[in-house]
Amino acid sequence: MRISVIRYRERLKAIVLAIVFIMPECIVGQDYRFEAGGGLGIGGYLGDVNQSNVLKNPGFGGEAFFRYLINKRFAVKAGLSTSGISGNTADFDNKFPDGAQYSFSARYYDAAVAFEFNFLNFGMNDDYRKLKRISPYLSLGIGGAYSSCKAFALNIPIGFGAKYKISRRWNLGLEMRARMMLGDKIDGLTDLRGMKSSFMKNTDWCPTLMLSVSYEFGEICKVCHYVD
Repeated sequence: MRISVIRYRERLKAIVLAIVFIMPECIVGQDYRFEAGGGLGIGGYLGDVNQSNVLKNPGFGGEAFFRYLINKRFAVKAGLSTSGISGNTADFDNKFPDGAQYSFSARYYDAAVAFEFNFLNFGMNDDYRKLKRISPYLSLGIGGAYSSCKAFALNIPIGFGAKYKISRRWNLGLEMRARMMLGDKIDGLTDLRGMKSSFMKNTDWCPTLMLSVSYEFGEICKVCHYVD
């Protein structure tokens, strides 16, 4: 009888120790597969009527996005964004044929998908994977933009930014994204100097700077070392 009691106590002690050591690992191991958020910022323009100062006449911008989190280093981001753009040749010393002056004001709407790479393992409260609460990242993708000038252009969005974890699920982000428009009509103006534009020649650029907040969801690890 005494031996049975001792064995029972040893088993109970083993169970308690297992709970003590395993529970924190389970809490730490909880990751999420998806992320959604939005942001506000400013947009700039480089094109026929502004070839040197991207900060001239900045416009108000906004975005909504969704991320599929492949792992702590890689993600795929799909988003919708908009920004105002404008320009006036009177602000610069550039000369146009016959001394002509041009100006425009427009808003474009963009849909894009981009692949993102984090320089560090982005996350928190996890020592063995060396997660960092802040990480710079790069992104590259493909998009399409339509402007109020009734012009459409495919574009290549090239982004650089930083992510910061406010908490396990909430993130703060700052991203500079340059959109290389594959065309020269997003501003409603083209070939102002008589130089014929093409798919990759004499194109417009529409960069944005966005501050965003996002939320992660879709838990993928409720039990240690188990992924559904």
